[in-house]
Amino acid sequence: MTTDEDTDHEDLLERLLRHLLSGGILDELCEEAGLPVLLESSGRPVNVREVVAYGDAGVMALHRGVVIRLSDGSEVQLSIVTSRRPDSPVQERLPRTSG
Repeated sequence: MTTDEDTDHEDLLERLLRHLLSGGILDELCEEAGLPVLLESSGRPVNVREVVAYGDAGVMALHRGVVIRLSDGSEVQLSIVTSRRPDSPVQERLPRTSG
């Protein structure tokens, strides 16, 4: 299936970021990547409370992105901006199912 190149790259990356970060396990991801773990004042690791698409978070933007809300009260936005389109249409392959 050929995709709409104006939106599908951004949509896929937005959904992937939401999936990867929604587990709340920021400390485990940091450790896996060899990065420092952020700690709250109580000594507990800072974790992801919520990941929301810009549209659902009420962010007014002409591009896609996610708002990441952390357990220490901070909020971070990641914007997804296409700086170059593919030279030819891309195809989609449905996810493989285990079984």
